Amino acid sequence: MEYVIYAAYGSNLLTERLLAYIKGGSFRGITYHTGCPDKTEPVSLGWRNVPYRVYFGKYSYSWNGGVAFLSPEMEPDREYHAVVRLWKMKREQYECVKSQEGESYAKEIKLGTLDGLEILTFTSEKKLNYNPPSKLYLDVLKEGLKETTGWTDEEIDKYWEKFLK
Repeated sequence: MEYVIYAAYGSNLLTERLLAYIKGGSFRGITYHTGCPDKTEPVSLGWRNVPYRVYFGKYSYSWNGGVAFLSPEMEPDREYHAVVRLWKMKREQYECVKSQEGESYAKEIKLGTLDGLEILTFTSEKKLNYNPPSKLYLDVLKEGLKETTGWTDEEIDKYWEKFLK
């Protein structure tokens, strides 16, 4: 059984949202997901900053606005390094989540290792044009970041605001 660590930076920061991909079904009435053959819940291993910048692009009809991506190139300015939540899961589950996210997330980024396991995430092959997120999507991101880091609402707002340009 091969495990990897999935580094989530968008709506999958939130457990409830990630589980819609793993177990199937909808998330708060939005978007139906098929789920993965293996419904085992992933294990949260905390969070860290990674040297990539979050930005919002594309247009999601489910979210009614732009969605989160990581810049395809490394970000030199630490101020703009992304927070990722580390989810230990089976490689098949990671591949299943990636496929449900769709072809917009075709580029895989390796972010090192933790406890001998590869840390992986995915984003767009190339930087997409900026498209602001909807309030609904941003609220889910804020809720996910609070669950992930335990930061105050002010710290969370400050974090997301720098990427909303």
